[in-house]
Formats: sequence, structure tokens, C-alpha cells
Amino acid sequence: MKTHCPSHVQLGVLALAAAAALMHSPTAQAASYAETVLADNPVVYYRLEDPADTYTITNAVHPDAYQGDVIYDDFAAFPKFEQAGIDTRSAGFHVYTPDGGTPQKSHIQVPYAPELNPDGPFTVELWARATSWATGVRCIAGNISSFSEGWWFRQEAGTTPRWIYVQNGGGIYMAGGNIAKNEWAHLVVTYDGTTVRFYGNGEQQWTSTGTVPSINLGGPLCLGGNPAISEEFFDGNVDEVAIYASALTADQVRLHHEVGRANIALPPVPASVVQDPASASAYAGRIAAFAVNADGASPLAYQWYRNDTPIDGATSDILSFTCAYADNGATYKVVVTNPYGSATSAPATLTVMTDLSVESQPASITRTAGSKAAFIAVSGGALPVTYQWYKAADPIPGATDQVLWLSNIQLADDQTTYSAKITNPWMSVETDPAVLTVVPRAVPVPVDGYARVVMADDPVAFWRLDEADASVTAVDAAGSFDGQYTLGSGAITYGVASGIPQETNPAVAVTGKAHVQIPWALELNPHGPFTVEFWFQPASPNPGPDFRNVISSEGAGPSWSGPNGWLLYHMPDNTLSWVLFSRGWNGAWLGGGAVEAGTWYHAALTYDGALFHTYLNGDSIATQAYPAFVPNGDGFTSLGFRFDGNGAGFEGAIDEVAFYREALTPDQIRAHSSASVKLSIERSGDSIVLAWPFGALQQADRIDGAFADLTTATSPWTVAISGAARYYRVRIE
Repeated sequence: MKTHCPSHVQLGVLALAAAAALMHSPTAQAASYAETVLADNPVVYYRLEDPADTYTITNAVHPDAYQGDVIYDDFAAFPKFEQAGIDTRSAGFHVYTPDGGTPQKSHIQVPYAPELNPDGPFTVELWARATSWATGVRCIAGNISSFSEGWWFRQEAGTTPRWIYVQNGGGIYMAGGNIAKNEWAHLVVTYDGTTVRFYGNGEQQWTSTGTVPSINLGGPLCLGGNPAISEEFFDGNVDEVAIYASALTADQVRLHHEVGRANIALPPVPASVVQDPASASAYAGRIAAFAVNADGASPLAYQWYRNDTPIDGATSDILSFTCAYADNGATYKVVVTNPYGSATSAPATLTVMTDLSVESQPASITRTAGSKAAFIAVSGGALPVTYQWYKAADPIPGATDQVLWLSNIQLADDQTTYSAKITNPWMSVETDPAVLTVVPRAVPVPVDGYARVVMADDPVAFWRLDEADASVTAVDAAGSFDGQYTLGSGAITYGVASGIPQETNPAVAVTGKAHVQIPWALELNPHGPFTVEFWFQPASPNPGPDFRNVISSEGAGPSWSGPNGWLLYHMPDNTLSWVLFSRGWNGAWLGGGAVEAGTWYHAALTYDGALFHTYLNGDSIATQAYPAFVPNGDGFTSLGFRFDGNGAGFEGAIDEVAFYREALTPDQIRAHSSASVKLSIERSGDSIVLAWPFGALQQADRIDGAFADLTTATSPWTVAISGAARYYRVRIE
């Protein structure tokens, strides 16, 4: 009889203390894991306890039906059977590249059968144990015939890697908890005909209601990877895969987890190095990284060494640091230890390079006279670097940042060239010249009323959204970034009454994924401080489950490396959430305040170079540092819907959207929210001096009295102090 050691299992990965407390309950110990699963009548159940070198896996429900084919790698090394798992054994998968060879992948596939792809309620259940971190996303198991038909589980990369369930045909994307390497996780998805639920280690992690999953129409069930989707194959163990033609209840899922967790086979296997860290090259001043793939009974401990000296704090399976030229030729190794033994990796050598290159050239652009323009040069190679920008052949005084900003460009600047010289301690490189084309403003927009409040603070772009019925272009009143009214599957209503105080200029309303689409521009996605602000009115409460995207400037990154930029959601609980991305789905979420249908709101997000701040109606809502933030690098800005077509569109009105290249102050945010300007009053001897940026100064004898224009008053205005009270305000014209 096998001895089990549940005390060695770490449950922190999904923070399921309640489930852990039940592990020793009489119910959990009353049956084997296989008996527990079979009692719930699965259609198929692959225990993966098949013998080594088998070419067929057995279905425990009907041994002669729905058998699976084992697709070994070129060396017949993986999959490996008879690995430790639930009850007894599991199947192990590994992706590796022999020296000078091609990447080796393996998987198991079960031929398509309608019974494995029910078009009504179903449950998919499995156990997975990752033995290395993913660099992209890895398919653990999938039952698909195309990207949009069927489902798959995957291991996601990132700073906090997660288990993910995806059913693109139903627009379902669910996170099931964080991953702890070398630890087993129980993953279950159920669909009861109405709601899809994702469970991780016995606890519900995510739900999606009102979406109908699109079933697989012809592809095989694959374990360990799926050739039909362009994702990485799995590196780790898979066990106890079951598919049901019914939705397991939460109690059934919890019981399966308890029994399985209590019956994990944990033999006293010493720590071992499965894959040594590879020698690496890195540029001085940039990140160098080494990784080890180790296995053995948990817990595993790591200690890295530089040459033969231990590195303080280097106690994980990945060593990452900013290298210096002095590190050139150093070797790095790691000692892996568990309660049963230790293993030392082979040393890996670091080569530190000092080259410098231009990774991204400044792009030629066309901008409107009177607006701003920006160029960026991105260096590759060794750091640190300095920049010097040139206008034609002349250096621009003070232009020493990565981004060159130009303000109030004129027609006389048309066809001017700009370039940069980039220098590090070892060498210099020069960018290609970029051409600035300057054109007249095609549609002048009147700047009056509330627009004067915005324009006084020098926005990069400003969409008043006051166009006539059936207009195609949303004009940028301040910059060069006209948008396009895009119906999508919805509708746009023009001439909607604004909710801005004392404002008569109209707004637009969107529904059904209609939106304003604004092409990507560096100026709208600055590498540094910025502000986005706008007014909006939800037309209805959000009943869920989808998040309604109010506004976004979000991109996909190179080769869909993960989203970057930011967006704002109208959440199902009728609060606002600003989301910041860093080329991954594990972004930062900042509260934006609660909203009600039919009410107008002013919302703003600012970034001062260190902290993000959110505001609602002039009030500060949330503050957060997020140094991992990456600006949108390729996606369009969208008012009313996400650029990638996912999620739900906003339902309601939008007005007066403005972007800035600096963080507006709290006073500026409050002034914009109240549609007012700041009136300053200072004493000067026996007089007071009033100053205001624009508008007409008004005076009254009482605070609630009738205010009248002082028609001759111009800022600054001096008034002698007298015994009578006087009240002043500014009327925006």
C-alpha cells in the first residue's frame, strides 16, 4: 500500500484554506479518487496510469472505447508514464531541444467523438503540475477543431503566472488561480446550460453567464499540447482527465479536490536538475537571466552562485539581474535542495556585450498646424545611453530625452527632418531622419464654453463629439488625431444633451459596440506623465457578466505578447475600474468610483511618472504605483469599446474627451469637473488683486445675489478694499 504525505503539499497557490481544512474529513478518506470520479458517471475518464512505452491510453469508463493515441517526440523520450500522480501514477510531458536539433514536443490525442463534445451541459476535469515556467502560453489540454470552436486549458506566462480556461467561440476567458511550480492543481470547468464556472483546487474562481460555448466539431481531444493552436506545448504532468455530460455541482467538485489532494502520490524523491541553466549573453546595463528546471518531492529550495560565491537573495528557480561589464565571463550555477537530497547544476557562462544599435527608428508623421508632434528613438544594446536630437543638421538645445516633443508646430515647419544621436560609454549611433509634414487644420472647431476650460490646460488632443447626424469624423479640436465614428453592431446617436454644467454643446451616445476609433499615435500614448479625462452618462445599469469598456488606449504588443496601455470598465457591480497593462493580462486595477444610470460624471486618470491617480467628479478615488506599466504601442484609441473586439461595449453618452502629456493637478481636475476656472485673490496694500485665465469677471453684493458682469475688468483686476462685502466669480464665455 502506498504511503501518502499530504503535509508536503503546499496549498497557498490558490489560497484555499477552507478546502485544506477538509482534507482529513471522513468523507474525503471514504473512497479512492477513481471511485469518487466514477460515482459521478463521466463519459470518459483517463487515469493515465498506463505502462511505460505504451502507444494507447485507456478509458477507465469503457476500456475498449475512446482510447487515446500517444504521440511521442522524435526520441521516444516523452510522454513518460508511471510518474507520480493522483492515487498512483500520471503522464509527464517535456519540451526540450537537443544540442543542434529541433524542439521536441509530445502529446496524447483521442480521436473526435460527439460524445466528448456535448452541445448541452458538460464538465471537464483534470489535474496538472507545471515543472517549468511558460515563456508564452502552454496548452495543457484542449478539445478544439478551430481557434473559435471548442475549449482548452493553458498555463500562462507573466510575473504571476496563472491557469487559464479559454472558449473563444463563446468569448469566455477565465483565470483559475496562480501557478506554483512542481505542485498539483485541480482544474474543473462546468457548464449547466446557462453559466460557465471555472474551479481551481475545489473553489469557484470565475463565472460567465449568458454566453453559449461553441463546441468542437471535429478536432481530437489533446493532452500535453495541441497542434491545432499556435501555443506552446506543456512542460509537466497531467493526470485524471474526465469529461462529463452534466455539470458537476460545487459540492461534487469540492469533494473530488479533497479526495484527490489526500491521495497525491509523494514518493521521497531527492531533488534533481532536469535541465541545467543555459549560458547567456546580455548587454551591459540590461537584464541577464538564468533558469533551472528542477524536480523532486516538495518543497524545493534554491541557492544561486556567481562563480563559487552564493548570491544574497537568489533563492528561486530563476536568477535575474541587471548585469555590468564586470560580469563578463562570470559563471552561474544553482544548488537545488529538498528533504531527501540536493543537486547542483552545471555552470552557465554570462557574456556581456557593449554594442549599441537603433532598435526602433523615429517615424515620419503628418500633423496639423498649431498642434503637438512627437518622435521617439528606441536604442538596443548596452546601457546607459544619452540622446541628442537634431533639427536637420543642428542640435536642438535641451532635447536630450528619448522622446522629442514639439509644440505649436506651424506650416513653416513642413518637411523639416528630425534625428537623434544615441551614445553609450563605448560607442554612438545615429537614427535615420524622420520627416514632419505639417498641414492646415481642415475643420476649425469653435473653442467656447467648457472647451475654454480644457484648452487653457494645453491638451494634446480634444474630441468635443458635437458633430451633426451621420457624421463620419470625430474632429480633434486641439491636435491632429481625428477619430472615426464606427457603428460596429450598434448605433450612434448624435446631438445628445450634455450634462456638463452650463454647457450647451452636445454629446454622442453609443450602444451595441458602436464607438469612436482613433488611430494609434505616440502623442496619445506618451512614455511618461499623461492625463485622460472625459464626461459620460451610463444609459443603464450593467447587469453583467461582461465588463463594459467605456474608453481605452490598449494594444496587443509584438506577436500578441499581451496587452499594454490602459482601459476603463463599467463593471457589473456598477463601479468603474481603470486597468493598466504591462504586456500581460496580470495588470493593475484601480477603482474609479460608483456610478448610476442616467447620471453624468466626469472621470480622469493621471500619471505623474511615479503614481497613477483616478478621479470621479473631481474627487480622488484611488492612487497606485505600477512601474511595470507599458504604454499602448500599436492599438487604436477607442471611445466606447475595446480595440480588440473583446468584452462588451459601453451603453450611454460620452462627451468632451481630452488627452494631455502631463498629469493635471487635483485643482485642475476639480476645475474641469465643475466646468469652472480658478479665480485667485491676493491682497496688495489697501487693495485686492483678482486674476483669472479667461472669461468675464462678475460681481455681486451677496453670495446668493444677482451677479453682474464687470464689463471693463481684465485680468489682473485691482479693487480697493472698502467696508462693504463684495463677491466675485468668473463666467465662462
